[in-house]
Amino acid sequence: MSKSENKLKELSLEQKYKVLLKKVQSGTVVEYATNYLSKDVDVSSKTDVAVTIAAILGQEDLVKQVADELVAVICKFISSGPTSCLRELSNHYIHSIKQNKITTGNFEILGNVLLLLAERKEKISCDGEEFTSLEYRSHLVNNICNIRWNSRIVLALGQALLDLCLSDKEMSFVIDKITSSLCLLQLVEVPQMVHSLLVAASKGCHKNVVLGVLKFFNDTDALQRNDEDGNMASDPASDLSQAEGTSLLHISFAVKHDQELGKTFVQQMKAAKALSPFTCGLALSLAQHDRFSEQVLLSLKSAVVKSVKSASLWKSSKFVSSIMKEEPNINSLLNKVLLKSNEGWDHVTEGLIKLGFTLMDCAGPESDSGSYILEECYKVHMHCRKTVFTELLNRVVTSTPLTDTNNTSLLLKICKRSVQLLLAHSNKLKDSLPNIPLIPLSNARTVLQALVPVMRYDSTFRDAAILVFKKSLFSKSPDSRRIAVFGFTEMMKKFKVGENYSQSSQLSCSQVQVHLLVTDDINEAVCTEILLLLKRGLSQQGTIRSDIYDRLPGILSQNCKLYPMLLRLLDDRLSAVYEEDTGILPPLKLGDCLSVLPDQTLLREPLMDMLRAVFKCTDMVRNREPEECVKLDDMLESILCRAAKCDLEDWDLDKAADFSASGVGARNTVTALSLIATLEVVLENVLRRGRGTSESGEQFKKVFRQMYSVHELLNEKHSGRGKKPARSGAPYFSLSGVDCLLQYLIVNDMSEHEEFVGNLKTVSNLLTWTFGILSEHLKKLTGDNNLESSKEISFTLGSVVKSLICHLKVEKSLHREQASSLLHRCVQTITSYHAAWLEEFCETAAESMSDMWNQLSLLFDSSVLSEDFTESQSLLVCLNLLQTPCDKHQPLEDSLTALLDHANLSSGFARDVVSVLLASKRLSTTDLSLHVSLSRDILTVVGDIEVEEDETLDTEVQHKVVTENSAVKVAGVVVSSLDTVLSDIEWVTQQGHKDDDSSDALCQYLMDAGSVLGVLLTCKIPRSSPPIDLLSRAVKKFYNTFTLLIKQESARDKVSDHHDVLKSVEQLARQVGGSTNQRVYSFLIYLEQREEESGGRVGAATIRRQAVSVPGIVYAIEQTERNLIILSKKLGTVDLMENFKRSTARDFKIEMAVLEQKLNKHPEDEGTEQPKKKKKRNQE
Repeated sequence: MSKSENKLKELSLEQKYKVLLKKVQSGTVVEYATNYLSKDVDVSSKTDVAVTIAAILGQEDLVKQVADELVAVICKFISSGPTSCLRELSNHYIHSIKQNKITTGNFEILGNVLLLLAERKEKISCDGEEFTSLEYRSHLVNNICNIRWNSRIVLALGQALLDLCLSDKEMSFVIDKITSSLCLLQLVEVPQMVHSLLVAASKGCHKNVVLGVLKFFNDTDALQRNDEDGNMASDPASDLSQAEGTSLLHISFAVKHDQELGKTFVQQMKAAKALSPFTCGLALSLAQHDRFSEQVLLSLKSAVVKSVKSASLWKSSKFVSSIMKEEPNINSLLNKVLLKSNEGWDHVTEGLIKLGFTLMDCAGPESDSGSYILEECYKVHMHCRKTVFTELLNRVVTSTPLTDTNNTSLLLKICKRSVQLLLAHSNKLKDSLPNIPLIPLSNARTVLQALVPVMRYDSTFRDAAILVFKKSLFSKSPDSRRIAVFGFTEMMKKFKVGENYSQSSQLSCSQVQVHLLVTDDINEAVCTEILLLLKRGLSQQGTIRSDIYDRLPGILSQNCKLYPMLLRLLDDRLSAVYEEDTGILPPLKLGDCLSVLPDQTLLREPLMDMLRAVFKCTDMVRNREPEECVKLDDMLESILCRAAKCDLEDWDLDKAADFSASGVGARNTVTALSLIATLEVVLENVLRRGRGTSESGEQFKKVFRQMYSVHELLNEKHSGRGKKPARSGAPYFSLSGVDCLLQYLIVNDMSEHEEFVGNLKTVSNLLTWTFGILSEHLKKLTGDNNLESSKEISFTLGSVVKSLICHLKVEKSLHREQASSLLHRCVQTITSYHAAWLEEFCETAAESMSDMWNQLSLLFDSSVLSEDFTESQSLLVCLNLLQTPCDKHQPLEDSLTALLDHANLSSGFARDVVSVLLASKRLSTTDLSLHVSLSRDILTVVGDIEVEEDETLDTEVQHKVVTENSAVKVAGVVVSSLDTVLSDIEWVTQQGHKDDDSSDALCQYLMDAGSVLGVLLTCKIPRSSPPIDLLSRAVKKFYNTFTLLIKQESARDKVSDHHDVLKSVEQLARQVGGSTNQRVYSFLIYLEQREEESGGRVGAATIRRQAVSVPGIVYAIEQTERNLIILSKKLGTVDLMENFKRSTARDFKIEMAVLEQKLNKHPEDEGTEQPKKKKKRNQE
């Protein structure tokens, strides 16, 4: 041994460190260390050198090549060195980590130490104890994980530990330590650590990795969102999104090789109380894998449905809102994922698209979320536009149900929002064109509304569309022809002609270069070509002609410079049926419009549609070019004047005419229906063009009498023949015409029109007919959800409602029942189908929404005082619909509470009053005292099932609204409301994760519901009445909810620590066992006794329903008792079964032989009972 080596041996560790550090600076440290560790020197000296070199490796300024060589030297030495060397090195690392002396992440030596310890057989002494090598390694790992790590060593130390072959317990401990230390890393380092964790997860710790990674990103994301500026000082939102996106890629790739990891994530996602953006993004990443796609999408769909339902319950139930916190809107969560998908989460877009289409297939409000997702994906992500558009177009083209409007509505939104983007899909559009005439008419119209604007920018697509529409216009299918007409007319709206277009323009597509971009010449050529085709379409059957006539005014309103061509077309068509000789009546050749065939009579020329189109077009053109309408105006004025002078004989109709089902009778029927529609058009234009003059009043009176006489003639001739003939579409007297007529008849605020109004009021049956026309319009609007026209409709309906309110304010006014019914239908229509314009609707009907509420409230009070309960019911529906938007819950509650003391209300009105009041109480309070008092009143009126009929009961009721006539109906409402309350409790119970106060409140509320249920169970309600089935369902729901609550309490870790909750559960168990159970048993016996007393006269449908419900109730009771026993055993100190008689439930047994015998005696099914119920309902 040299002198320098002997000298080194005698130095302390600190001195050795300085010596070796100088060797590093001189570049001879590797050679020196190699030589020294290979010499035959003292082991302790070599160990000191190895420990010193390990300390030097922790310096930041060490050259990487030198560090790697030193690591190789040390690893070679310890591989054959003594176990004591491994112990000293491990102690050095633990001490250095504690003291934060390691500034770099080189832990390769430590990793080798831990690996070698697993191979050694010697025992190692540490802290006064002896360990085997494996035990010592576990001790080391435990010590390392219990130390707080410096942020600079987390990545390297974590990777070194994860590379070890540890036991499951050790690996779980290491992974938990690493995941909890992720917050110490820079965001750019997190994905690398996540990748290492995913590799380690294959060793059996999937759950730890999944939970740790999810917790880190969820906490970091929440911290970032809570920052005031939206960006943290050191962790900007964009950096976080990039780190999350890269980690999602690592996870998605890892799942391909380790499917157990994917299963674990799906399990954790299902168990999670609420989704977070990262969890949702990870789910969408997994949705790209076929193995997990279906279950992940179903889970996300369930989460969306749950969120929508939770939001609905939170708004409609005071109990739910008081127990549960309002959950974040699912749309806000999806919006965050959409934003992040453009900031590093690119690979989740495929999953987003799948989720969007999955939600689009739903029928509920969750389809709106799907529509939003797809619309935003199309707007933000260029690479997925083709996928979204292709799938959407395929769905629209191949869809068959007429009610499937989700896909067509979304297609319309996308096309309206970004027409230019659609040009990239021109080939797909052209390929789909031939299929459009084959899809349902309503869907095809929406598709064409979306695609026609694209034709203005793509000449080849436009030419292909014209060719397809040409073929379809002469197709065998009537719907294909109607689709072609719609497509052509939509094109004429969009291809607007220039200012220089004149009546002499005769350009056609063959005279211009139609392949050019949009120019005035191109537009003129296209419109001219289309108009020529539409003229040929006017030679087809009546439905095609009606469609063309109906679309012409819309074309003129959007492409006003086309008026020369359109007026010329209408002039030619009207002249063909117009009687030019002004001395001849009638002015129109109605007979020429019919096509008489051997077996039927068809309307070849829809005169009413043509006439309406002429009136509308001339009114629009007259304001701009009055000289262009002179000829048509003269013809129309002559028609109005001469139509007022006609009688039935002039139209080839009289009271002696034949109206049978075939031959002449069928022709007369078609003639009469056409005449009614035509005179409706004439009548409206007399009203509009006459401007309230006395002469127009006389004309209106005469035309109306003609039309009404034809209507009466049809009714008279077809009375007793079954179904009367009726119009196929909406009335030709428009909704705005109804509004104008009601203004004249009811409002009477136009003093200059006194003579006109006087003439109208002398017309008998005019108001009845007007109300009938309004009713037909409302029926049509119920199925029409066209947002483009909803604003105009809201204004018109608002004006109509204003007139109806004025009518109802007048005492003893005619047709009050019909007016009140129409009033409530108007309000219902606007709130159900055009809610976006509700405020405008109310402001048109009154000065404000509040003012409209006040007017309706005054009318309601007045109708109640006059005991006009039919009117009161309609007004109550209006008030109920408007109470939420007008924020008038308390005033309505006060009014209805006062009505509970009225004994003279009709049974139907009493039912509605109680129903609305209980629904309002559910929204404003958790008190069920009204349910209890009403239940007791019902019990007083109908009797107690446990009391003999000759025994007397207290006849005093708290609420006089409950009478012998109304008791059963009120009972149905109370039971239904109780069922809703139990549904709220069940929903809250199913969510779990409640604190002691919430659990205690839940038990108390369930106890209150049980009190109501106990009273209702003793009421002698007729066995075959609807409340019985509702009551059976409520009983089952009550016990199922109680069982779920017991299971949740049993699953707590320390049940005995929750004293308040246990006390409430004990009280609830005492109530159920002491009274509720006995009343349920009496109720079941009562059902059987009532069947025997009725002599077996019970419907088979009732028997079948109870054959299902009764066993369900008995089983629910048994499950409750079983889980109470389990909870009692777990507590050990409380007997929750003290008040239960467990054997009673078993006494109920379904005798199948007896059941079959009863069903054989009653072969009639449920359908035979329903008409009786409907008849009874109508009589009421």
